[in-house]
Amino acid sequence: MIARPSVMRKMQMFSASLFCLIAGLAPAMAAQAAGVSMVGIWYSAFQPDEPGVMSLIEFKDDGTFSEEFRKCEKGEVVGAYFETGKWSLKDGVETLIVEMINGERTRAENIYVVEMLTETERRIKFEQQNLTFTSRRVAKFEFPACATGT
Repeated sequence: MIARPSVMRKMQMFSASLFCLIAGLAPAMAAQAAGVSMVGIWYSAFQPDEPGVMSLIEFKDDGTFSEEFRKCEKGEVVGAYFETGKWSLKDGVETLIVEMINGERTRAENIYVVEMLTETERRIKFEQQNLTFTSRRVAKFEFPACATGT
Protein backbone atom coordinates (compact mmCIF):
# COMPACT_ATOMS: atom_id res chain seq x y z
CA MET A 1 0.00 0.00 0.00
CA ILE A 2 1.31 3.45 -0.89
CA ALA A 3 0.66 6.28 1.54
CA ARG A 4 -0.90 9.42 0.18
CA PRO A 5 1.32 12.53 0.10
CA SER A 6 -0.65 14.26 2.88
CA VAL A 7 -0.28 11.22 5.15
CA MET A 8 3.42 11.01 4.36
CA ARG A 9 3.85 14.72 5.11
CA LYS A 10 2.08 14.32 8.48
CA MET A 11 4.31 11.35 9.30
CA GLN A 12 7.41 13.41 8.44
CA MET A 13 6.20 16.29 10.60
CA PHE A 14 5.47 13.92 13.49
CA SER A 15 8.93 12.35 13.13
CA ALA A 16 10.58 15.77 13.09
CA SER A 17 8.60 16.87 16.18
CA LEU A 18 9.48 13.68 18.02
CA PHE A 19 13.16 14.14 17.12
CA CYS A 20 13.11 17.73 18.45
CA LEU A 21 11.48 16.61 21.69
CA ILE A 22 14.02 13.84 22.21
CA ALA A 23 16.93 16.10 21.25
CA GLY A 24 15.68 18.74 23.71
CA LEU A 25 15.48 16.27 26.58
CA ALA A 26 18.76 14.54 25.74
CA PRO A 27 21.09 16.87 27.74
CA ALA A 28 19.02 16.58 30.92
CA MET A 29 18.60 12.83 30.51
CA ALA A 30 22.33 12.47 29.87
CA ALA A 31 23.06 14.50 33.00
CA GLN A 32 20.83 12.21 35.05
CA ALA A 33 22.47 9.13 33.54
CA ALA A 34 25.91 10.60 34.31
CA GLY A 35 24.92 11.07 37.95
CA VAL A 36 24.61 14.88 38.01
CA SER A 37 22.48 15.70 41.03
CA MET A 38 20.22 18.67 41.60
CA VAL A 39 20.73 18.27 45.34
CA GLY A 40 22.36 21.43 46.59
CA ILE A 41 21.86 25.18 46.48
CA TRP A 42 21.24 27.09 43.26
CA TYR A 43 21.38 30.88 42.82
CA SER A 44 19.69 32.89 40.08
CA ALA A 45 20.69 36.53 39.71
CA PHE A 46 17.44 37.43 37.95
CA GLN A 47 13.99 36.15 37.06
CA PRO A 48 12.98 36.59 33.41
CA ASP A 49 9.47 37.70 34.38
CA GLU A 50 10.36 39.95 37.34
CA PRO A 51 13.05 42.65 37.05
CA GLY A 52 15.25 43.06 40.12
CA VAL A 53 14.32 39.67 41.62
CA MET A 54 16.95 37.08 42.50
CA SER A 55 16.39 33.63 43.99
CA LEU A 56 18.06 30.86 45.95
CA ILE A 57 16.64 27.35 45.93
CA GLU A 58 17.93 24.43 47.97
CA PHE A 59 17.09 20.92 46.78
CA LYS A 60 17.54 18.42 49.61
CA ASP A 61 18.17 14.72 49.07
CA ASP A 62 14.94 13.86 50.94
CA GLY A 63 12.93 15.34 48.03
CA THR A 64 12.09 18.66 49.71
CA PHE A 65 13.07 22.15 48.67
CA SER A 66 13.07 25.66 50.07
CA GLU A 67 13.29 28.76 47.91
CA GLU A 68 13.63 32.43 48.70
CA PHE A 69 13.11 35.31 46.31
CA ARG A 70 14.39 38.84 46.99
CA LYS A 71 13.46 41.97 45.09
CA CYS A 72 16.02 44.76 44.92
CA GLU A 73 15.59 48.39 43.98
CA LYS A 74 18.38 50.97 44.07
CA GLY A 75 20.64 48.68 46.09
CA GLU A 76 18.06 47.84 48.77
CA VAL A 77 15.94 44.75 49.44
CA VAL A 78 12.31 45.86 49.04
CA GLY A 79 10.58 42.50 49.21
CA ALA A 80 11.02 38.82 50.04
CA TYR A 81 9.01 35.70 49.27
CA PHE A 82 9.50 32.14 50.57
CA GLU A 83 8.33 28.78 49.22
CA THR A 84 8.78 25.22 50.47
CA GLY A 85 7.60 21.89 49.19
CA LYS A 86 8.64 18.76 47.33
CA TRP A 87 10.69 18.33 44.18
CA SER A 88 11.42 15.57 41.69
CA LEU A 89 13.41 15.11 38.49
CA LYS A 90 12.47 12.40 36.03
CA ASP A 91 13.13 12.01 32.31
CA GLY A 92 14.28 15.61 31.91
CA VAL A 93 11.28 17.09 33.73
CA GLU A 94 11.63 18.97 37.02
CA THR A 95 8.48 19.13 39.13
CA LEU A 96 8.05 21.43 42.11
CA ILE A 97 5.06 20.95 44.36
CA VAL A 98 4.75 24.10 46.45
CA GLU A 99 3.18 23.40 49.85
CA MET A 100 3.90 26.64 51.73
CA ILE A 101 4.22 30.26 50.59
CA ASN A 102 5.38 32.73 53.22
CA GLY A 103 4.30 30.30 55.96
CA GLU A 104 0.78 29.80 54.55
CA ARG A 105 -0.38 26.37 53.35
CA THR A 106 -1.01 26.12 49.62
CA ARG A 107 -0.84 23.59 46.81
CA ALA A 108 0.71 24.47 43.45
CA GLU A 109 2.52 22.31 40.95
CA ASN A 110 5.10 23.80 38.59
CA ILE A 111 6.57 21.71 35.79
CA TYR A 112 9.77 22.66 33.97
CA VAL A 113 11.66 21.08 31.09
CA VAL A 114 15.32 20.77 32.03
CA GLU A 115 17.30 22.21 29.15
CA MET A 116 20.68 21.82 30.84
CA LEU A 117 21.95 20.34 34.09
CA THR A 118 25.64 20.24 34.91
CA GLU A 119 27.51 20.23 38.21
CA THR A 120 27.56 24.04 38.08
CA GLU A 121 24.60 25.21 35.97
CA ARG A 122 20.88 24.46 35.73
CA ARG A 123 18.64 25.82 32.97
CA ILE A 124 14.92 25.07 33.06
CA LYS A 125 12.01 26.19 30.90
CA PHE A 126 8.51 26.91 32.14
CA GLU A 127 6.75 26.21 28.87
CA GLN A 128 3.32 27.53 29.94
CA GLN A 129 4.74 31.05 29.88
CA ASN A 130 7.75 30.44 27.61
CA LEU A 131 10.17 31.49 30.37
CA THR A 132 13.70 30.13 30.82
CA PHE A 133 15.37 30.25 34.24
CA THR A 134 19.11 29.85 34.70
CA SER A 135 20.85 29.24 38.02
CA ARG A 136 24.32 28.37 39.25
CA ARG A 137 25.28 26.03 42.08
CA VAL A 138 26.59 27.84 45.16
CA ALA A 139 28.15 26.60 48.38
CA LYS A 140 26.04 28.54 50.90
CA PHE A 141 22.40 29.58 51.14
CA GLU A 142 22.94 33.31 51.21
CA PHE A 143 22.17 36.18 48.87
CA PRO A 144 24.76 38.62 47.61
CA ALA A 145 24.14 42.29 48.32
CA CYS A 146 21.65 44.02 46.05
CA ALA A 147 23.27 45.73 43.08
CA THR A 148 23.25 49.50 43.28
CA GLY A 149 21.85 51.70 40.53
CA THR A 150 18.45 52.22 39.00
